[in-house]
Amino acid sequence: MIESATQEEMNERRTQIGFIASLVLLALVTCVVILAVRGFGSTTRWLAHSHEVITELEKLSASLAQAEGALRGYISSGDSTYLKERDSALAGLDEHLQLAKQLTADNSRQQARLHELESSILQRGKQVDGLIEVARIQGLAAAQRASFSEEVRKATLDANARIDQLKREENDLLAARRAEDELWANGQIVAFCILLVTVLATVTWLARRVRAENRARARHVEALDRANLNLEAANRELESFSYSVSHDLRSPLRAIDGYSLMLEEDYAPQLDETGRRYIQTIRGGSQRMAALIDDLLTFSRLSRQSLNRQTVDMTMLARRAAAEVLENQPEPKPAVNIPDLPPVPGDPALLRQVWTNLIGNAVKYSAKSATPEVLVRAEKEGRQVRYEIQDNGVGFDMKYADKLFGVFQRLHSMDEYPGTGVGLAIVQRIITRHKGAVTAKGERGKGATFGFTLPTEV
Repeated sequence: MIESATQEEMNERRTQIGFIASLVLLALVTCVVILAVRGFGSTTRWLAHSHEVITELEKLSASLAQAEGALRGYISSGDSTYLKERDSALAGLDEHLQLAKQLTADNSRQQARLHELESSILQRGKQVDGLIEVARIQGLAAAQRASFSEEVRKATLDANARIDQLKREENDLLAARRAEDELWANGQIVAFCILLVTVLATVTWLARRVRAENRARARHVEALDRANLNLEAANRELESFSYSVSHDLRSPLRAIDGYSLMLEEDYAPQLDETGRRYIQTIRGGSQRMAALIDDLLTFSRLSRQSLNRQTVDMTMLARRAAAEVLENQPEPKPAVNIPDLPPVPGDPALLRQVWTNLIGNAVKYSAKSATPEVLVRAEKEGRQVRYEIQDNGVGFDMKYADKLFGVFQRLHSMDEYPGTGVGLAIVQRIITRHKGAVTAKGERGKGATFGFTLPTEV
């Protein structure tokens, strides 16, 4: 049985570990997906950035070509409209140059090339301004023959060459970023596939474990059903035994006690002191045996008796139990102080048995005190109520406290304090059935305090 329980615990622990591993793997898959999305977004931004740089460089090249065309149109025709077109092209040229510089602020090599391009364009602008001045003063023919018109053309070619170099650099960066993106994507796909396969394998293993657990639980349920059937059969046998005890054993005990009484009454004058003592011993033993049988039957029925739950007036129960105990107590009777007690839900008949047993014990064990006294008190503790019965009797040694609530456990001899040794066991079983707890505190020669707690809600 222990090995089976240990195996079940191990199987349950393995299943729990499997579920935790699945959650961890799912978290890793989520992390991979998040990283992939973030990486994709970052790569997309870099690719868009490169495309923006290339677009600005192409616009820069277009503006330079537009300015070159306008210059040639003016030199060849003298139409001043071309000069306005050139000014517009130069404004666009400067705008695209500044945007390209902003976009490549993170690339020192491109920044250096753009600065060189800017210087080249400024130098060309000065040459173009000089050529236009010649055309205005000396005429278009003189401007066409000017030696530095060739230098303007070369400056334009140089500027275009530099723009092409910038575009090649950006295209190389674009290709490199695309390669990195592809490598990153492939790595993420591989990682995702590995984790997904691992998750599927773990989930498959868990499904098999759960299926095996369900089959094992089904077997356990069948075994439990068989055990319940056996228990029901045992209970029926116990009921039959209880019936035998209550009738078959009581009859000879009543006969022994009755014939002993007749013998004592009819033949007492013919018996000496020893004979009469023998008869009294026989009667006392049979009466104690009958009381013990009654207590054992009560104790055995407690586990099967259904609870008749209702709100119980604990003050009334305790005072009636005290009155019943004191009625049979010889003088001087101890004082039993019972204040108003909080009510609780429970079975009034069983709880009255608790009060009767505990107050009876307190009265019995304090009877030899000079001024015997029993105090009853109660207080609420959260969702439960604690009741205590305190006496100033003989008390007990706390090292024996764990034996007080066992059947037939006694700390005093029958000659000192009569009893069957079942009363406290009955108390504990009743309180346990009410989902409460029983406690005992004492000190030899200084009295004892027995308490029990009961929940305020069913």
